[in-house]
Amino acid sequence: MAGLFLSLSARLLVNVEALNMVEAVGNVTRHRRATIVLQDGDSYRKIEVPCVSGESLAHAYQVALVEAAQAIYARESANLPVCEWCSRGEFFKSMDDAHTMQAVKEAIKGKKGPEQAHVFEREVVKNCLVEDIGGFLRAERPPVKRTSRFQVGYLLPTIDAIEATALDTQFHVRHAPSEVLKARPKERAAQMIYYVETGSALYGLSFNLDVDGIGKTSMVKIEHVVDDDERRRRVRTALTALLTILSSKAFGAKRTRFLPLVEVKSLVAALSAPIPFTVEPPSLSSFIEGTRTKADKFSTVLSKLGVSEQLYICAYSSEVEVPEGVEKADSVEDLLDKLVARTLEMLG
Repeated sequence: MAGLFLSLSARLLVNVEALNMVEAVGNVTRHRRATIVLQDGDSYRKIEVPCVSGESLAHAYQVALVEAAQAIYARESANLPVCEWCSRGEFFKSMDDAHTMQAVKEAIKGKKGPEQAHVFEREVVKNCLVEDIGGFLRAERPPVKRTSRFQVGYLLPTIDAIEATALDTQFHVRHAPSEVLKARPKERAAQMIYYVETGSALYGLSFNLDVDGIGKTSMVKIEHVVDDDERRRRVRTALTALLTILSSKAFGAKRTRFLPLVEVKSLVAALSAPIPFTVEPPSLSSFIEGTRTKADKFSTVLSKLGVSEQLYICAYSSEVEVPEGVEKADSVEDLLDKLVARTLEMLG
């Protein structure tokens, strides 16, 4: 179906995480922070909170794309369209000649101007689904930009739980007494003290996926690059990667010794066509009800404008009752199951 678009918001309770760290100050490794603005009565104030960057989440999603593709394409005995760099989680993504697939270089020989740029995008999309879904930017000749088919923002504390947000510095010691004996006559400390800053918060996540744009060029002209079977395979890969992020919570750094406790408290997803519809941000626990109200008004206005909109919404929550007019899921996995079935149905 033309214009198929997926939008999703979730509230995640995350305790004692070091998922996104920034600079070290002395022996302290600091958590990423962001400044947000809150309404306070008739005025506004700013507050610094722990967060996880969209780049961190985007990297995790693209790693999940590779893993999902390896499983799906192997099962169906299909050629895996993932370049050598993306396959090992190095997302250079055709940024220069050194990281451009040979098949792409061969295809653009003899081409000039817009035609060269179009052929470059076409061949990259055909040969690497990560660059198809995740986009790329080539800074050499020809300069080519493909906007990512998915959008993801920072994990930020929700407004209704902002006062419960915490940043703590955890004390750690590395102890190696044998180093003292090796270091004589120059003494060396047997203990090394260091600190890791951890965050705990009820985080909000927002994610959009332009399903319609998968498998098509977009810069110079719009052209279908892959056949229908391959396009459906790529859509299923994108949804499998989303399941990995939401169910397995496979994102963020420092997971080997700071694996956080993560619980999805609420989740709402919407599929729309032909006009993209986005769900409400998860700042308040009422965001599912807000999404339903918005969807009703959105469809009504489009109908008056002569647009026949298809809109499907499903939700899961352990915080609030899922309102009428929204299909209720029993778990995160159940919601993704319903979402996959409806996506493939609407895709045709």
